[in-house]
Amino acid sequence: PPLSQRMAHMAFGAAPEGSLRDQKPAPKGAVALLQEFVQCSREFAAPQNRAILQWSYDQQMASAASLHFRATVAFVLDGVPHHVVGGWQPSKKLAQKDVAERTLRFFVGKWGQQLLEEDAAASAAPETEGSSEVEALEQFCRSFALCGGDRPRWTRHHAGRQCTSHLEVLLLGVPHKFEGAARPSSELADADVARRVLWYLQCPGYEAAFAPDPQAPAVSGKRIPDPPQNWTVSSSRELDDLRKAERKTSLMRVQNRLQQLLARALRAGESVWEWSYEMGSEDGTWPPMYRATVEVPMLGRAFLGAWARGQRAAQVEASLLVAEHLDRAEPSTSGGSGGGSVEGSDEGVEQAVRWADLDDED
Repeated sequence: PPLSQRMAHMAFGAAPEGSLRDQKPAPKGAVALLQEFVQCSREFAAPQNRAILQWSYDQQMASAASLHFRATVAFVLDGVPHHVVGGWQPSKKLAQKDVAERTLRFFVGKWGQQLLEEDAAASAAPETEGSSEVEALEQFCRSFALCGGDRPRWTRHHAGRQCTSHLEVLLLGVPHKFEGAARPSSELADADVARRVLWYLQCPGYEAAFAPDPQAPAVSGKRIPDPPQNWTVSSSRELDDLRKAERKTSLMRVQNRLQQLLARALRAGESVWEWSYEMGSEDGTWPPMYRATVEVPMLGRAFLGAWARGQRAAQVEASLLVAEHLDRAEPSTSGGSGGGSVEGSDEGVEQAVRWADLDDED
């Protein structure tokens, strides 16, 4: 059945023994229960050897010596790939548990209860006949109980002659972001994503307006494609804060990555890298400009970073080059020769809710 019907059925209707509806205390944790919920989708079975739940993590400095983690879980519900992000937690395991609990609370709890109590899609259906998809969605969101009167917000991205529209709307107070397919104009792109969301919400008259493609990469591939970069941020200020947080933790991330890669070759107490610095000419500003060089003896390489204000920032610039090198190819863990190569750059390297990506049929 459609996703909305299945959620209402699982939350309050007849359910098989051992399901999420069971009133007996279950030993399963939130992650196992979420996997069980996702696997109830029989029409779009996951390929063999593909994880039902796929995880990724952000991290930020909680203090000078500790990290916090935020988990994103990706899964396919009735042919639609979803990405759900949780809150910041002191460990990856707690971050997994947090986002799994939030997902179950929303899908099985809030949404299922709302659909049963108010039968919102049928009782509050506006007159959409003769309206464009964009107009129909605006009208539907004003009256649909799940939206709480919130109006959709649109952003558009142009690439050459193609436009892709993104739409954000609150559903039961939770921000949801949807992406359409690339179209030759912004009007067609808006109409495309509006039609997909009307189908997703099962607006009367649009129940058959879209059909997930069972051969889409998100459904049939080994991994669910990632959502757009920085999809969890809603403003330029949030994006700036995210980039600052990423840069603050980049040094620790690269060091941990090297330690894991070279663990078998490292002697007790041996450092994975060695640092040296060049200070720029005085300009009366504090901190002064520095350029850092980091040598990784076991790789036989040194990396010359870009100029930056302060030693810490200079370290970050050089560490990003190390990360780029590790991304390109897994290096040998054997010791390097005395004349190792030097990689450098005069420019800094930038690394740069919930997302439902409704894949196109063709």
